[in-house]
Amino acid sequence: MSAMRSVRKAGGFTLLEAVVTLVIVSMLIAMLMQALSQSLGLRTRMLRLYGESREMLLQEAWFRESVGAAQPPVLGPGDAFDGEGDAVSYMSAAPLVANGSARVRWWLATDEAGLVSLNYADPDVEHLRVLDGLLQDAAFSYRAAEGEWRSEWQGLPPARVPVFDAETMVPEVEPEPILPRLVRLQAVTAGGRRIDWVVHLSSDLRVGDQSAGSREMRGDL
Repeated sequence: MSAMRSVRKAGGFTLLEAVVTLVIVSMLIAMLMQALSQSLGLRTRMLRLYGESREMLLQEAWFRESVGAAQPPVLGPGDAFDGEGDAVSYMSAAPLVANGSARVRWWLATDEAGLVSLNYADPDVEHLRVLDGLLQDAAFSYRAAEGEWRSEWQGLPPARVPVFDAETMVPEVEPEPILPRLVRLQAVTAGGRRIDWVVHLSSDLRVGDQSAGSREMRGDL
Protein backbone atom coordinates (compact mmCIF):
# COMPACT_ATOMS: atom_id res chain seq x y z
CA MET A 1 0.00 0.00 0.00
CA SER A 2 2.79 2.38 0.91
CA ALA A 3 4.52 1.45 -2.36
CA MET A 4 1.44 2.53 -4.41
CA ARG A 5 1.32 5.87 -2.53
CA SER A 6 4.98 6.39 -3.31
CA VAL A 7 4.34 5.75 -7.03
CA ARG A 8 1.37 8.18 -7.07
CA LYS A 9 3.35 10.75 -5.13
CA ALA A 10 6.25 10.41 -7.48
CA GLY A 11 3.93 10.62 -10.48
CA GLY A 12 2.25 13.79 -9.13
CA PHE A 13 5.56 15.58 -8.64
CA THR A 14 6.62 14.65 -12.15
CA LEU A 15 3.43 16.15 -13.63
CA LEU A 16 3.86 19.34 -11.60
CA GLU A 17 7.42 19.68 -12.72
CA ALA A 18 6.34 19.23 -16.33
CA VAL A 19 3.71 21.95 -15.97
CA VAL A 20 6.22 24.34 -14.37
CA THR A 21 8.73 23.56 -17.10
CA LEU A 22 6.14 24.26 -19.80
CA VAL A 23 5.23 27.57 -18.17
CA ILE A 24 8.88 28.61 -17.97
CA VAL A 25 9.52 27.57 -21.56
CA SER A 26 6.41 29.46 -22.70
CA MET A 27 7.60 32.59 -20.89
CA LEU A 28 11.05 32.28 -22.45
CA ILE A 29 9.53 31.82 -25.90
CA ALA A 30 7.29 34.85 -25.38
CA MET A 31 10.28 36.94 -24.29
CA LEU A 32 12.32 35.75 -27.25
CA MET A 33 9.48 36.50 -29.66
CA GLN A 34 9.08 39.97 -28.17
CA ALA A 35 12.82 40.59 -28.48
CA LEU A 36 12.77 39.29 -32.06
CA SER A 37 9.83 41.53 -32.90
CA GLN A 38 11.62 44.55 -31.46
CA SER A 39 14.78 43.60 -33.32
CA LEU A 40 12.89 43.29 -36.61
CA GLY A 41 11.18 46.62 -35.98
CA LEU A 42 14.52 48.27 -35.25
CA ARG A 43 16.01 46.71 -38.38
CA THR A 44 13.10 47.99 -40.46
CA ARG A 45 13.51 51.51 -39.09
CA MET A 46 17.27 51.40 -39.67
CA LEU A 47 16.79 50.22 -43.25
CA ARG A 48 14.24 52.97 -43.84
CA LEU A 49 16.58 55.61 -42.40
CA TYR A 50 19.46 54.17 -44.42
CA GLY A 51 17.38 54.33 -47.59
CA GLU A 52 16.30 57.89 -46.82
CA SER A 53 19.92 58.88 -46.13
CA ARG A 54 21.12 57.38 -49.41
CA GLU A 55 18.31 59.09 -51.30
CA MET A 56 19.07 62.39 -49.58
CA LEU A 57 22.78 62.07 -50.40
CA LEU A 58 21.93 61.44 -54.06
CA GLN A 59 19.58 64.43 -54.17
CA GLU A 60 22.20 66.63 -52.53
CA ALA A 61 24.83 65.41 -55.02
CA TRP A 62 22.52 66.36 -57.91
CA PHE A 63 22.01 69.83 -56.46
CA ARG A 64 25.72 70.39 -55.77
CA GLU A 65 26.83 69.16 -59.19
CA SER A 66 24.34 71.32 -61.06
CA VAL A 67 24.69 74.51 -59.01
CA GLY A 68 28.45 74.21 -58.66
CA ALA A 69 28.76 74.21 -62.46
CA ALA A 70 26.99 77.57 -62.86
CA GLN A 71 28.58 79.73 -65.57
CA PRO A 72 28.65 83.53 -65.84
CA PRO A 73 26.66 85.13 -68.67
CA VAL A 74 28.53 85.66 -71.92
CA LEU A 75 25.80 86.63 -74.38
CA GLY A 76 23.61 88.96 -72.40
CA PRO A 77 20.69 89.04 -69.96
CA GLY A 78 19.36 85.73 -71.30
CA ASP A 79 22.32 83.97 -69.73
CA ALA A 80 22.19 85.91 -66.45
CA PHE A 81 22.25 84.24 -63.05
CA ASP A 82 18.82 84.89 -61.54
CA GLY A 83 18.42 83.96 -57.89
CA GLU A 84 15.42 84.54 -55.63
CA GLY A 85 14.23 83.14 -52.34
CA ASP A 86 12.09 80.45 -53.95
CA ALA A 87 13.94 79.82 -57.25
CA VAL A 88 17.32 80.01 -58.94
CA SER A 89 18.06 79.90 -62.67
CA TYR A 90 21.44 80.00 -64.43
CA MET A 91 23.62 78.57 -67.21
CA SER A 92 25.13 75.27 -66.04
CA ALA A 93 28.01 73.33 -67.54
CA ALA A 94 26.62 70.16 -65.94
CA PRO A 95 22.82 69.99 -66.22
CA LEU A 96 21.22 66.87 -64.79
CA VAL A 97 19.55 65.71 -68.02
CA ALA A 98 20.49 67.94 -70.95
CA ASN A 99 23.80 67.50 -72.74
CA GLY A 100 26.38 70.27 -72.73
CA SER A 101 25.85 73.71 -71.26
CA ALA A 102 22.21 74.63 -70.76
CA ARG A 103 20.02 76.91 -68.74
CA VAL A 104 18.60 75.13 -65.72
CA ARG A 105 16.15 76.09 -63.01
CA TRP A 106 15.60 74.94 -59.44
CA TRP A 107 12.48 76.10 -57.65
CA LEU A 108 10.33 75.51 -54.58
CA ALA A 109 6.70 74.78 -55.44
CA THR A 110 3.67 74.67 -53.15
CA ASP A 111 0.78 72.40 -54.17
CA GLU A 112 -2.92 72.75 -53.36
CA ALA A 113 -2.44 70.95 -50.04
CA GLY A 114 0.25 73.42 -49.01
CA LEU A 115 3.10 70.92 -49.40
CA VAL A 116 6.43 72.37 -50.56
CA SER A 117 8.73 70.44 -52.90
CA LEU A 118 12.08 71.05 -54.61
CA ASN A 119 11.88 70.87 -58.40
CA TYR A 120 14.27 71.00 -61.35
CA ALA A 121 14.04 71.70 -65.09
CA ASP A 122 16.37 72.02 -68.07
CA PRO A 123 15.81 71.90 -71.87
CA ASP A 124 15.46 68.10 -71.84
CA VAL A 125 13.21 67.72 -68.78
CA GLU A 126 10.25 69.99 -68.14
CA HIS A 127 9.68 69.05 -64.51
CA LEU A 128 11.63 66.78 -62.20
CA ARG A 129 10.58 66.63 -58.55
CA VAL A 130 13.79 66.12 -56.57
CA LEU A 131 12.45 66.48 -53.02
CA ASP A 132 8.80 65.65 -52.34
CA GLY A 133 6.45 67.76 -50.28
CA LEU A 134 6.35 68.49 -46.54
CA LEU A 135 9.40 70.75 -46.71
CA GLN A 136 9.21 73.55 -44.16
CA ASP A 137 11.06 76.87 -43.94
CA ALA A 138 12.57 76.22 -47.38
CA ALA A 139 14.49 79.03 -49.08
CA PHE A 140 17.47 79.79 -51.29
CA SER A 141 20.07 82.37 -50.30
CA TYR A 142 23.23 83.77 -51.89
CA ARG A 143 26.50 85.23 -50.69
CA ALA A 144 29.48 86.97 -52.27
CA ALA A 145 33.06 86.25 -51.22
CA GLU A 146 32.50 88.75 -48.42
CA GLY A 147 29.34 90.04 -46.84
CA GLU A 148 26.05 88.68 -45.63
CA TRP A 149 23.63 86.20 -47.14
CA ARG A 150 21.12 87.70 -49.58
CA SER A 151 17.67 86.52 -50.56
CA GLU A 152 18.16 87.66 -54.18
CA TRP A 153 21.00 87.77 -56.70
CA GLN A 154 20.97 89.25 -60.20
CA GLY A 155 24.16 88.31 -62.06
CA LEU A 156 24.09 90.50 -65.16
CA PRO A 157 27.10 90.98 -67.43
CA PRO A 158 29.00 94.29 -67.04
CA ALA A 159 27.39 97.23 -68.80
CA ARG A 160 30.78 98.43 -70.06
CA VAL A 161 34.37 97.26 -70.23
CA PRO A 162 36.22 98.14 -66.99
CA VAL A 163 39.00 100.75 -67.13
CA PHE A 164 42.36 99.34 -66.00
CA ASP A 165 45.31 100.95 -64.29
CA ALA A 166 48.20 100.62 -66.75
CA GLU A 167 50.75 99.65 -64.07
CA THR A 168 48.84 97.29 -61.79
CA MET A 169 46.34 95.96 -64.35
CA VAL A 170 43.65 96.31 -61.69
CA PRO A 171 40.36 97.98 -62.64
CA GLU A 172 39.95 101.48 -61.27
CA VAL A 173 36.44 100.60 -60.08
CA GLU A 174 35.91 97.04 -58.86
CA PRO A 175 32.79 95.68 -60.59
CA GLU A 176 30.14 93.72 -58.77
CA PRO A 177 30.62 89.94 -58.90
CA ILE A 178 28.55 88.36 -61.63
CA LEU A 179 27.97 85.13 -59.73
CA PRO A 180 27.56 84.58 -56.01
CA ARG A 181 30.41 82.78 -54.33
CA LEU A 182 28.00 80.57 -52.36
CA VAL A 183 24.47 79.30 -52.99
CA ARG A 184 22.53 77.83 -50.10
CA LEU A 185 19.35 75.80 -49.76
CA GLN A 186 17.84 75.46 -46.30
CA ALA A 187 14.75 73.45 -45.36
CA VAL A 188 13.32 71.02 -42.81
CA THR A 189 11.87 67.69 -43.95
CA ALA A 190 8.70 66.07 -42.65
CA GLY A 191 10.82 63.81 -40.45
CA GLY A 192 12.52 66.78 -38.82
CA ARG A 193 15.77 66.41 -40.74
CA ARG A 194 17.42 69.76 -41.41
CA ILE A 195 18.68 70.42 -44.93
CA ASP A 196 21.54 72.91 -45.25
CA TRP A 197 23.18 72.53 -48.65
CA VAL A 198 25.89 75.13 -49.28
CA VAL A 199 27.50 75.06 -52.75
CA HIS A 200 30.68 76.91 -53.69
CA LEU A 201 30.73 78.50 -57.15
CA SER A 202 34.22 78.77 -58.59
CA SER A 203 33.27 80.51 -61.86
CA ASP A 204 33.17 84.07 -60.56
CA LEU A 205 34.73 86.01 -63.44
CA ARG A 206 35.29 89.39 -61.86
CA VAL A 207 38.04 91.22 -63.72
CA GLY A 208 39.82 91.98 -60.46
CA ASP A 209 39.93 88.30 -59.55
CA GLN A 210 41.28 87.41 -62.98
CA SER A 211 43.98 90.07 -62.78
CA ALA A 212 45.01 88.99 -59.29
CA GLY A 213 45.14 85.38 -60.43
CA SER A 214 47.32 86.27 -63.41
CA ARG A 215 49.72 88.30 -61.27
CA GLU A 216 49.91 85.51 -58.72
CA MET A 217 50.86 83.04 -61.46
CA ARG A 218 53.58 85.45 -62.63
CA GLY A 219 54.87 85.75 -59.06
CA ASP A 220 54.02 89.43 -58.63
CA LEU A 221 52.06 88.75 -55.41
